[in-house]
Amino acid sequence: MKSVHFLALAVVAVLGLGIGYFVGAGGQGNMAEKVTEMVTDDVKAVTADVSGATSVTPEGDGKVLATVNGEAITEQDIETLYASLPAQYRQAPIAFVKEQLLDQLISMEVIGQAAEAENLDSQAEFKDRLDSVRTQLMQEYYLKNKIEELVTDEMVRAEYDKVTADFTPEQEVHARHILLKNAEEATDVIKLLDDGGDFAELAKEYSTGPSGPNGGDLGFFTKERMVPEFATAAFAMDKGTYSKEPVQTQFGFHVIKVEDKRDTQPPAYEQREEELRGQLTNTTVNKLIEDLKTAANIEIIPQAEEENAENTEDDTKKE
Repeated sequence: MKSVHFLALAVVAVLGLGIGYFVGAGGQGNMAEKVTEMVTDDVKAVTADVSGATSVTPEGDGKVLATVNGEAITEQDIETLYASLPAQYRQAPIAFVKEQLLDQLISMEVIGQAAEAENLDSQAEFKDRLDSVRTQLMQEYYLKNKIEELVTDEMVRAEYDKVTADFTPEQEVHARHILLKNAEEATDVIKLLDDGGDFAELAKEYSTGPSGPNGGDLGFFTKERMVPEFATAAFAMDKGTYSKEPVQTQFGFHVIKVEDKRDTQPPAYEQREEELRGQLTNTTVNKLIEDLKTAANIEIIPQAEEENAENTEDDTKKE
């Protein structure tokens, strides 16, 4: 069979029913309609995505699974179509949708053969569309090749080093708290702690705050993330200690325990790599386009409608 074109995605919407079932999707009443919309959007995005699925060339074999008027459909055709699907359609293993994919490839083949039999490829409209698609693909592959050439791993790493060079560490605290309605209740809880009570268990029992069921755990936070009264008290305490007096804020009265203290660290390279690569890609493509425009002989030709509008405006001013 001839290589699968990315526009083949438009005829595999039926896969959504099976895949929706596989991933436990809800009712199927309008699933086909939704999947069709998703596929259409994905097809539109393919030519704009310079690293899209069309670049995938899966390993496969030439085992013939079906023939259509002597034209073979092979195992590799199935794998190629599967690899070209958007990510949400590849949640199901290929074996789960193989039968549907084969049916869709057969449908595509009979449509293609019927179109060739009617010599649709000789029509002017078809040729214009083919030229448009060819130009679009050339643009896509030009940008793809330039991005691979210009946006290197070394550049991304250098950008990461640049943005993290000025990183200023901040102290952050890992704390728990027990939120009470009044100072008397908070004082009673402090007495229970003085008698050896477990802070996390007391938080589960007495705290009125949303973190109570989690033992009052607030995780790590920097000073500006908390209300001033709470932050001032927590950051003044030593690791492993709890407040000996209730701390009042707009939310009530707190008993605070500091579990740990540390300095913040810049995000790891792996956390920023995708974002930085995207930024560099955008910058590189914009510069590339501007350089190409600068080197080109571009002339903006005034249009007759604009000229007529200007003349009408001038006549109105004269009156």
